[in-house]
Parts: sequence; C-alpha cells; structure tokens
Amino acid sequence: MSVLSIAAAARDAGDLPAIITLHRTWTFAECAELARTPGPVLVALPEVTTILGVYGALEAAQPVAMLHAKASPDDQARQRAEIANATLPAGTAFVLFTSGSTGASKGVVLSRTAITAAARASEARLGWREDDRWLLPLPMAHAGGLSIVVRCLIARKPLILVEHDTDLAVAMRDARATIASFVPAQLASLVTGSPAALRAIILGGAATPPNLLATALAAHWPVLTSYGLTETFGQIATARTPGGPLVLLPSVDVECSATIAIRTPQLATCYLDGTAIAPQLVTADLGELEADGTLHVLGRRDDVIISGGEKIHPLEVEAILTATPGISSACAFGVADERYGHVVGAAIVTAPAFDRIAALAHWHATLAPYARPRWLAEVLQLPLLPSGKLDRRTIATLRSLPVAY
Repeated sequence: MSVLSIAAAARDAGDLPAIITLHRTWTFAECAELARTPGPVLVALPEVTTILGVYGALEAAQPVAMLHAKASPDDQARQRAEIANATLPAGTAFVLFTSGSTGASKGVVLSRTAITAAARASEARLGWREDDRWLLPLPMAHAGGLSIVVRCLIARKPLILVEHDTDLAVAMRDARATIASFVPAQLASLVTGSPAALRAIILGGAATPPNLLATALAAHWPVLTSYGLTETFGQIATARTPGGPLVLLPSVDVECSATIAIRTPQLATCYLDGTAIAPQLVTADLGELEADGTLHVLGRRDDVIISGGEKIHPLEVEAILTATPGISSACAFGVADERYGHVVGAAIVTAPAFDRIAALAHWHATLAPYARPRWLAEVLQLPLLPSGKLDRRTIATLRSLPVAY
C-alpha cells in the first residue's frame, strides 16, 4: 500500500518538510533515507528516531509493537513477553497497548487496512489545507499520537514533534502549527495564551471538564472534542464545529444499547491473546446515539457508582465539581459504605480562592443527595496515567476526609 510507504512519500513530496522540531526540519526525502526497520518492538520516545522507526516498519510491511517509555519495567517486561509469544495475523501494522485505566493493559493488533481507514475517516471530517502542520505532543505508544504520524504520512503533510522538555506553547507558535491533538490537561496549561495559527484542536483521551471547554472557546481556541479508542486507532466521533457535539465520522456505525458497540473499517483485528475485535467491538463505554449521528458518551460502565440502588455517573458529578469556583479539576469515585454499599468520594484540585463552605452549598443545591461527595480529598494535582488520562484507581486511594452538609 503505497500510501503507507515513506519511499513513495519521498517520490511524491521530495524536499517538502515531513518532520519539524524547534531545532531542524527533515524532508520526506531525508526521512526515506534515514528510516530503519526497528525490529518487533519499539520503545516510543518523543524523538525523531521513533518516527523514523515507524516509517521503516511501514515501508518494510513489518509489524511493530509500540511500548510506552514511561511504562514500568514490570509492565514492559510483561508486554515484551506477550509479543514474543504471539502469532500476528498477516497485514498487521502495529501492536498498541491500552492505557490500563481500568486494569492491566491489553495488546491491540491493528492492520494496515485499519490504520489507513482511520486516517481517511479523520481526513473526511477535518480536510487538509495547503499549509497544514499537525502538532504531535502525545505519546506515540498510544493511538492519539501514532495516528498523527500515519495521517501526515498518507497526506504528505508535515508533523511538528514536541520533543523532550520542549515548551508546548513555543512549539505550537514557532513551528506554525495549524492542527493539534491534546488531552485536556495539556489544553488546560495553554488556555491563558493564544491559539496562534491553529484552525483545529482534536481534544480527547479523557472527558473534558465543561469549565475548561467554556474557557477555551471564550478565548477562541478551536476545540473539537473527539471520542475514540485504541481499538479504533483514534477518533470515531469528532465535533464538526468548535464546542459542538460529537458526530460520528464517515464509515463508522454505532449502536447504543446502554454500552457503545462499534462497526467500522478502522477496527483492530484482535487482541494480542487472539480474542477477535472486528467486525464489532462492544465497548465498556455508556452512550446514547441520536438519529443524526450525534453521540453522547456518558462514561464507563465500570466507573458507575451505585449508592443505595441509585446509579451515579462520575462524569456528571465531575461536571458540577469543576464548575465550582476555585476548582480546576476533579475526579469522582465510589467509597465503600456499610449502609449504602457505596457513597461518592471526590478528589479536587483547588486554587487559593476556593471557598469550601460555598462549594458545599453549591453541591447541596445542584446534586441529588445520593450524588453529593461524602468524602473529599484536596490535592495539588490529580495522578495521571502515561496516556494523560486520570489514574482513577490511584485517585480512589488518596487520603480523603468525610464531608457533612
């Protein structure tokens, strides 16, 4: 498939830029010369050599498993063993490991056909402009980052690599990025500045706090929220306009019978243990689908808190908490309780102006009694997984104190 060939890209684009950093630029022709087949495993670092390894693997049609550089030694050893013991189907491009937000990470086997379909679906929603440059600040061990490499290779467009310790705002501005992919924590660090030349921001990887989205839109950041999974190599639903609702991408079919079930050419082939994924993936995410393709993601089924028989979606509680003056981010979780089975606990990141009494009054007025936080932890920052998602399992173990209304 020549669209995934760096040699073909060099013939098509030649001396046009392929990779841009703050220090230098590599053309497609240079990348074709420097690309090397990395072997069956590649530890994904925010470095040009990682991208060249991806190019080399795609050129040779050799499967490569991407390991996160920040994964623990035990996790990396387990993943390497799983890869060594697996027999990959013909046509495999990548093995990616899920973020492990709800348990041990799982190896996902993605075909060349699937990653190409994912790139085409993204292009159908966003399009390409002559001057487009896509900022890459996400780990290439996950679909959010690696998909940018594939999209830009297929479209013969440059990507801007945010290397180790590079200031995100400086890279975005000085390299003249027009498209960027962020997780909410990254956007939160930028919204006090200018969006510069950006025409679109794909925001995903975790639920977006409503107050963050409102602040970003008010400052003219062109935020398009998105929803996707490792198993779909990124986005399957993306807003059409800044601040708009999620809308399914072309060629994506979804059914919502409580949980979200997905059919699309983007789907991974199987898990590393051989369990089939295509032709349909039934996710653990709860959602609702409208007739026009608008998708509402309500959170994960296994995150739902049941208190006295009432079902509580953490995302709904978190939306109220983050709308409280003085709270920048929040995570809700279940705390075991003898009477109700579980009650709601929450960890919040507060500013000096946070008024606890006013906050409790606000929660009392806006949340049903069973949904109000009964345990509270105030922290300087919420623990994150390497993917940028909230580490909900660790957050639930933080020291918290009882709350009385």
